[in-house]
Amino acid sequence: MSNEEILEELKKINKILTFVNAEAITKELEKVCTTNERKMMWALMDQKLMVNDIANRVGRTFQAVSIFLTIAESLGLAKNPRNQPPYRIIDYIPPNWLELIQFDKEK
Repeated sequence: MSNEEILEELKKINKILTFVNAEAITKELEKVCTTNERKMMWALMDQKLMVNDIANRVGRTFQAVSIFLTIAESLGLAKNPRNQPPYRIIDYIPPNWLELIQFDKEK
């Protein structure tokens, strides 16, 4: 089995484990994502948007997003590398949180 095939199998296993444990993951995320704005911040951490971009989309300050990221990073849920976009360690967004972003886009 090649490295590429192993990587694909690991990605499949990761997806299955995420789906099976979605409820538990959501409960953990809700410990830090306590408001709709924080849920939006979580959903927007796509490794493309910088902290300022997320703050503008959510309508919060750079500092508010930075505090959220510090908490999420301290819990091992996210990474916020210097001069790079933040990203989720667990690449899961509860489905009802996606509605918040869709609603924001429609506004």
